[in-house]
Amino acid sequence: MTVTQQDLDGFYAFATARLHSAGEGMSFDDLVIEWESLRDRDDINAAIREGLADVEAGRYRAADEVMEELRKKHGLSAE
Repeated sequence: MTVTQQDLDGFYAFATARLHSAGEGMSFDDLVIEWESLRDRDDINAAIREGLADVEAGRYRAADEVMEELRKKHGLSAE
């Protein structure tokens, strides 16, 4: 993954705030893991919001329709 200046600035701001609130007891690895976890959660929440917007706009297909298409595509039985 290529790191941008924006990524670096974001991590620095996060790490600085986190160290002030948690004290000096955190390792660099702890900070990176927590930062990545928060970023992942933000990405997941954005994907959920996008999916909900699609449903509200009528951009969806019934699950049974999709499952039938996948069964046919992969030669699976309906059992």
